[in-house]
Amino acid sequence: MRRCPVRGGSSDMPCKISPCPTTVVAERLAARTRMRFHLGAIPETPDFSPDAAWTPLREPTPWVMQILALPVGIIAGVLVGALWYLLTPLRAVSSVSPGMMLVAFVVMVPIHELIHAAVHPHGGGSADSILGFWPSRLLFYAHYVGELSRDRFITILLMPLLIISFVPLVVCAITGRSSGLLEFSSALNALCACGDLFAVGLLLFQIPANARVRNQGWRTFWRACETKAA
Repeated sequence: MRRCPVRGGSSDMPCKISPCPTTVVAERLAARTRMRFHLGAIPETPDFSPDAAWTPLREPTPWVMQILALPVGIIAGVLVGALWYLLTPLRAVSSVSPGMMLVAFVVMVPIHELIHAAVHPHGGGSADSILGFWPSRLLFYAHYVGELSRDRFITILLMPLLIISFVPLVVCAITGRSSGLLEFSSALNALCACGDLFAVGLLLFQIPANARVRNQGWRTFWRACETKAA
């Protein structure tokens, strides 16, 4: 607070300093360009009320989906492990200790979700991107509240599997090297991507390629478009 001169008198009186309009705009803009973090269920989007133009995706509840997706993850993990065994000199590599396995899991989970977010519009740097943990479902998630094309949605779902599970495998196969820790992380990530793979199946079998997709909390909705979205 500073003192402002009073017209026609020698004394001053206190007055408040109004914030600079430019500063206010900058602060509001910064708030809209930061990724958010959330503890709990995937948050609802207040400004999205699906009308008749939006069709709900036929999808199970979170717990049921994790149970149904687990066999998919087991198959994916076994397949990735077999590829490491067949394409790299993994036989000559020593096994990984339980402690290193735990460290690999703790490190891999946030990286997995950050890769999801990095494929969001604006590289995950906007307030429409949310990283969260749902304790009651033991579920980590990277959630985008805006509208996406179906193919963009699928790319977001598959990117951690590609980068964490297959890129190290391809590099090691080409260079003739191998690593027990990399192999374990690669296969574990494929197992943990079970929900992503299950969701990709739901999107491919239910939603047209030219559709737009948006989430309201856990639930997914889609609407058809005349032209395919980028």
